[in-house]
Amino acid sequence: MSKKHLILLLSCFCFATEASAESLTTTTPATKLSIPGAAAQTAQVLSQGLLVETFLTSHWKKDDLSNLLGNSLSSFDDYEAYAAGIKIRWDENNKAYGILVNNTYPGEIVKGLTTKTTKKDVTKLLGSPQFVDQSNELVGYQYDGYYLFVTFTQEKIKGISIYRRDQTSDTAALIDMAKNLQAYGEKLSSPSTANTFSIFGVWGAPDFTHHLHGIGTFAWEYPSLGIAYDGLEADATLTIYNNFSAKQELSAIKNAKNVVFSKEDSLLLEEQNRLFWEKVMIQTAKDQGISSPDKQTIALIDSDGLYSSANIRFYRADYTPLSQLYPGYFVDEVTWLDNNWVLYTTMEGSGVFNKATNEHIVILSPKKIPEGLTDFFDVNAVRVDVKNKTIWFDLSSEKQKPYKLTYQISGNQIKFSK
Repeated sequence: MSKKHLILLLSCFCFATEASAESLTTTTPATKLSIPGAAAQTAQVLSQGLLVETFLTSHWKKDDLSNLLGNSLSSFDDYEAYAAGIKIRWDENNKAYGILVNNTYPGEIVKGLTTKTTKKDVTKLLGSPQFVDQSNELVGYQYDGYYLFVTFTQEKIKGISIYRRDQTSDTAALIDMAKNLQAYGEKLSSPSTANTFSIFGVWGAPDFTHHLHGIGTFAWEYPSLGIAYDGLEADATLTIYNNFSAKQELSAIKNAKNVVFSKEDSLLLEEQNRLFWEKVMIQTAKDQGISSPDKQTIALIDSDGLYSSANIRFYRADYTPLSQLYPGYFVDEVTWLDNNWVLYTTMEGSGVFNKATNEHIVILSPKKIPEGLTDFFDVNAVRVDVKNKTIWFDLSSEKQKPYKLTYQISGNQIKFSK
């Protein structure tokens, strides 16, 4: 899940439910900078086989896939971008959880399916989909080891998403946990320090954990299995989704306190939420984005969530994702210094970021101040004069003159001087 997912899953649960009721039909399940030559070679090797089979035979493990994928080129919304149109979200066990494939990928996803396959030929090839979400122009297929979703635009494939699907027949620890949610709360809400306890010892660490700010505990989930725990300790809830592979073994906890058997599918919800927030953020970028001088890039301040997830999003002019910066605090302002460099300010200071190289330089923070400034807390505001290539630090005392810092940009290099 993305860093927002826990909050979004709760706040947007109605959206997902409405999508299921109104536009979802269900049928019977079917049984940044890289060396160009190296990137091309990696893409060629990766696309020689069926993409899904490559992940299945590698057991979704990052270590086993790294030689084929090469180095990550960039990161956006928790997905690492690789050569030839592949993006991967790794879980906390370094296994591929979600894979996004865009229309530049040259190989086959499964036998006969490429990103050039027409909408009509997708259903001819794969049969009737298990999931149809008309609002997102999405169809989905459920298989033993993975889910495959296809989105369309004007009868052509827009994108393909693959999610790992894990299965288990070992439910004893889950049943015991469900019967003792409150008694086990202290350990269940801290999976990193209780990694051999209960289902952690049987299934391994959760796919994802989420710190509950202000509460101090952790929610966690195995969306690949269809299990989620909200981490509230004294009044925790365990949710078992419809895609859990051994629901028939769980009759003993059917009426257990704070155990919810959801009719929703956790992997379908993940894809629906991903598409929903992608649309929301693109529309926000259209409404509130800050264009670079050459109009080729758009910067968007995204500070509506928790401070730890506050970021600056960079899109190309066609609103395809480019790069992302997490300064560590809410972002107040962004100013383009040229077509690549931006200056940003937060409550915790200021810095510059290059959207092309992902170079990030902190200029001002409680731990770092420009030479000549006495104290971080002396700075009242930061402003920039792009024409004269000057950054001004207004000081708290009216008797103090603003501190002046000049910058020079040459290509992708930036230098500062007093």
